[in-house]
Amino acid sequence: MLKIDLLQSGSHVLRNLNNINIIMGRNGAGKSRFLRVLEEDYAKRPEFHVRYVSPERAGTFRRDGNILTNMSNNPDWLRSMRSRNQASDFKAASATLLREIEVLYLRRLASTPEIRNDPSRDFITDRLSKINRLLTNIVLDVSVTDFEFKSLSSGDVIPPDQISSGESEAVSLATEILYFFDSIDPMKFNVLFLDEPDVHLHPDLQARLAALIVSLIEEYSALAESIAVCVSTHSAPFVCALAGSPKVSLGTKNFSVDAVELKPVTDQLRKIAPFFGHPLSLSLCDDAALILEGEDDERVWQQAARSSKGLLKVFPVLAGTVNQQSALESFCGGLLGALYDEPLAFSIRDGDGVQGQALPHTPPVRRFRLACYAIENALVTDECLAVLGKNWAEFVADAREWLEENAEHEYATSLRTLIGAEDRLRHDKIKDIRQLICAVTGSNKPWELVVGQAIGKIAVDGFSEGAMLVDYLGAELVKEVVFRQ
Repeated sequence: MLKIDLLQSGSHVLRNLNNINIIMGRNGAGKSRFLRVLEEDYAKRPEFHVRYVSPERAGTFRRDGNILTNMSNNPDWLRSMRSRNQASDFKAASATLLREIEVLYLRRLASTPEIRNDPSRDFITDRLSKINRLLTNIVLDVSVTDFEFKSLSSGDVIPPDQISSGESEAVSLATEILYFFDSIDPMKFNVLFLDEPDVHLHPDLQARLAALIVSLIEEYSALAESIAVCVSTHSAPFVCALAGSPKVSLGTKNFSVDAVELKPVTDQLRKIAPFFGHPLSLSLCDDAALILEGEDDERVWQQAARSSKGLLKVFPVLAGTVNQQSALESFCGGLLGALYDEPLAFSIRDGDGVQGQALPHTPPVRRFRLACYAIENALVTDECLAVLGKNWAEFVADAREWLEENAEHEYATSLRTLIGAEDRLRHDKIKDIRQLICAVTGSNKPWELVVGQAIGKIAVDGFSEGAMLVDYLGAELVKEVVFRQ
């Protein structure tokens, strides 16, 4: 339960607040004005911490001294500019806020021993990586004095005014959202007004931005009763991506009606959401739905599809549990059969220690079981270690050096068991040390990105029977899902 379940300014009323509140309505229905009226009122109330992100987000993601001066001299300057939608330098202000996020994180690090004592956690992994998960061809990195964009393919530095408008939009929005959460005041009720965050974003990118919001609500769950994110949008993909969270409510803003009644998103909408979010575009391409058990698998295969440069044609769909995966397989089969002449979908489940037991296909859904315990086990294959710039022998040497310095670490025994196992714990659970594996090699890359890039490289380089990663995934899975053979 939230401490406050209603926002009201005169006739403008938003009832039954949840942690994430979606406001939908046709063009001209007054959604933006509705949010601005509420923001202008509640920003003046001392018991509230309020931020507003306008739908007009122009400019370049580069810090500007004039913006910094205005923000420093007048704490209300940024709010007043955005409340009037006069946001020509929106992204320059976002770039300034990214530096503030770094400062806020370092303060949090200093006061939080469980973060400070974990060698796999730092500003890059906990914050910058959340932004980079939204990006496809570039990465936001830390330079000596500032932040900089780099090409994922060449490593070259790219000036901020030369990145795509969609990527610039994603970086700016993610920064604004992270800043709101990292600056939450536990003594106040915190409200973020997001006005049409889906503008200029591809449906897949909209879904990833929604996942960022959901993940931050979970990260700050201890303060959940004091947090409300209010979003106006036209986007079905964005709504459907948010609908996966149990903390989402939805309301409609109609013409000449200033009261919005929010209602919790139903389980039925959550079940069908993956099929109506992105795959309307399936009529224009040959992507196949890829039903996956968990969020980790979803992020891996999203990255794999991006890294394959279009060769891996799948749209990852999150089930959440094995039971939900079975339900989605059945639902997907019936739906695709009714819509397409040549329906096709895939479903991949964890190995969970089961060996040699293939899953029966249920056309049009092709079902597979990983030939390892879970997708993170692929992280120690030769191909994934190569993404980290190592081979197995080098990784073992790095791990032994790390163990000498961190003998009492809570995961020291698990890491020691891994490097001592002849099969690299292929059929054993290594979830607890998956990010530690990357950290031991000196890499800040999220483990999902590493595995996804390695799978994407299979698609680019072609099928190889002797590839270790192919063995872990399963040769039949690779042939059918990756290469459609």
